[in-house]
Amino acid sequence: MARRITPLQMLMNWRSYVKKISKAVKATIPEAEVYIAGGAANNRLTIRSDIDILIVLPNKPNFTKSAEIRAKILEEAEKLKLPPYAPIELHIISKKELKKYTKRDEIIPLNEK
Repeated sequence: MARRITPLQMLMNWRSYVKKISKAVKATIPEAEVYIAGGAANNRLTIRSDIDILIVLPNKPNFTKSAEIRAKILEEAEKLKLPPYAPIELHIISKKELKKYTKRDEIIPLNEK
């Protein structure tokens, strides 16, 4: 019988998921800035939360390019052993859009080396 991962167990590992995503982003798009937003940044995660990751580029790519970038990041994260059930939400945004996030919520930069 396969071991069932509960939502609470997934959430308890959110920091390791974020670290893997950050490394995957830097391997895929070295010039991108990476931030945590939402409940994780505001210390208000709930059992139904996902982890919002902002991937900031100088200009926002179109829908097709965003999908390609997202796929490449997730492929790289899979190599880093990010579980497929990790509650990660990737937001690919522009520098200009980042200002909107900072006005309405706290964001935390990830400076992964």
